[in-house]
Amino acid sequence: MEMKRLITLAAALLVAVLCAAKAPKATVQYGPWIQNVTETGFTVVFKTTEPALTYVEVAPDDGASFYNVERPRFYETVAGRRVSGTMHRIRISGLEPGKAYRYRVHGKQVMDDSSAYGTVWGPEGVIAKEVRGIRTFDKGAAKCRFSVVNDMHAQFERFATLTRDLKPEDLDFFAMNGDIVSYVNSIDTMMKYTFGPAKELLRRVPSLYIRGNHESRGREFDKVPTLFETPTGEFYYQFRQGPCAILVLDGGEDKPDSSGEYSGTADYDTYRRAELEWLREAVKDPDFRDAPWRIVLIHIPTISHIEPWYAQQWLCDNMLPILNEAGVNLMLSGHHHKYIYVAPHAEGNGNDFPILVNSNVDRLDFTATDSLIDIRIVDLEGKEIHRHSFRK
Repeated sequence: MEMKRLITLAAALLVAVLCAAKAPKATVQYGPWIQNVTETGFTVVFKTTEPALTYVEVAPDDGASFYNVERPRFYETVAGRRVSGTMHRIRISGLEPGKAYRYRVHGKQVMDDSSAYGTVWGPEGVIAKEVRGIRTFDKGAAKCRFSVVNDMHAQFERFATLTRDLKPEDLDFFAMNGDIVSYVNSIDTMMKYTFGPAKELLRRVPSLYIRGNHESRGREFDKVPTLFETPTGEFYYQFRQGPCAILVLDGGEDKPDSSGEYSGTADYDTYRRAELEWLREAVKDPDFRDAPWRIVLIHIPTISHIEPWYAQQWLCDNMLPILNEAGVNLMLSGHHHKYIYVAPHAEGNGNDFPILVNSNVDRLDFTATDSLIDIRIVDLEGKEIHRHSFRK
């Protein structure tokens, strides 16, 4: 009986090995992209074409060969065991502030994991070649530099055109300020239109995703958070880069929870109230409070005198007083599909800081030093169409 079991097992392993020889090697389908950068780490996120066991090798971006010394390997684990699959989120830690690093992704395809006591793997190899120039954040940096697009609504070519002349070395991060798609019936569609148009840029530049109201729609809306790692695990969080404290907020859907479009599934008022309680404490953080500049990124702006649908008015009534009290210097938003500038203390609005709404056909470029914020807005042809400067 024992011999029969061994023969059966050997036959199964032989079939798996033969299948492995013929099967296509797992490759990267989407990504990798960089999330949740801090002064000491970042997360590499990607999807493979087949289930795979992967790891990331990291080295300083010092020009030396990856093979010069043994490089540290970082794995995705759950309670001490490495995990395989098609979606991969691997955290890199133990780095230094403001230092440039490079990484590459290794993996081997899962051929047969039906046995609890042995998995058959395909050959191991590099599945994402060396990527250079990832730089950790540094609150002591002299500048904070980023670019923003919003409201692309699955317009692949428009997104690609707006980002084609961006250079990774000129950016600390890249922000997508909501509604990059119109709904999420397939999470693969979300990845295609979010990371596909600027694929090479986002392999090297950290990306922020500020949730819009449209990412809340569609059959697979609940999978969207798996693509974007944040310090809080929510779509609202804060971080510091150079002279700027960045506060990322989420306005949720733009209509009342009772609206028929949501078929009785909306509970955004509860979500926003929880976010509001978090915000009251977040603005007390010394990294935020003591920063030369305090910047808010939110898809729906706190504007009550221009097309104030339900959520927009809710934000004005509830979040705006906290932001005013916290000494926010600038808000960057989208949602309206047109350029809007609201000066501080605008009549009928109550904002103590400027609010700048970027259109859906332009890109916003932001640079700040301790004493100056400079903003350029460029169109699809790369022509500057608006300019704003704010001084201390």
